[in-house]
Amino acid sequence: MKFWHQSTNELTRIEAYKQGLIAHAHKLYGDDIELHVQGLAEGTYGDLSPSDALGNAYLYQRVLSPIIENAIDAERQGYDAFVMGSFSEPFLREMRTAVNIPVISLTEASLLIGCSLGGQIGLISNAPNVAYMSKLSVSKHHLEARVTDITCLTPGMNEYELIAARNEPSGLIAAFTQTARSLIEKGAEVIIPAEGVMAEILAREGLKTIDKAVVLDVFAAAWGHAMTLVRLQKQGLGVSRAWLYSRG
Repeated sequence: MKFWHQSTNELTRIEAYKQGLIAHAHKLYGDDIELHVQGLAEGTYGDLSPSDALGNAYLYQRVLSPIIENAIDAERQGYDAFVMGSFSEPFLREMRTAVNIPVISLTEASLLIGCSLGGQIGLISNAPNVAYMSKLSVSKHHLEARVTDITCLTPGMNEYELIAARNEPSGLIAAFTQTARSLIEKGAEVIIPAEGVMAEILAREGLKTIDKAVVLDVFAAAWGHAMTLVRLQKQGLGVSRAWLYSRG
């Protein structure tokens, strides 16, 4: 299967993240998945990090709306699925109305898989802006009752700080673990690393559990979910066109 994995990062600035995703997909699924990882053009965010910039609703709309056309291009180029690899979950409804191939959200897939692994879910983002966007996504999917809390690292780390810590991640893992334990004390049984660069590092380091709670590999969840939807579509089960994803 050919998947287009869309990041909201300038991947030329964090090439290790892109290569990490490709290596992770191959480790998980071998030749079953051909993963194309696409980012945004260098200079998109100027001097800001994505975490800082995307908290502004105007910039969010202006910068990310071209992603809809990327989904259309992916379908035209023969990709089997389009994976929106951002916990800000931009334009999910619009993309699903624009194409017939499955459109997968990192957030939605992680939440749905998380619901099958435990009763309560805790989300940990890298920074306050991303945590706030994740709260909006949880609300959009009406899963508030299954989510214990949505928080972030203290202090927060932007994407460039995270990639700088990739080869010596002990400090990041310690900060994530401390935050996770506060969620587990509140009842969380599944912990979602709710930011892509951070999640890739934790998956690469093999962090799977903390105090018996599951630490979800969000990419395994998203790509596995994509594989399921592609197979279901081949059996005739596709997205509804009745209301939310109507094409007119």
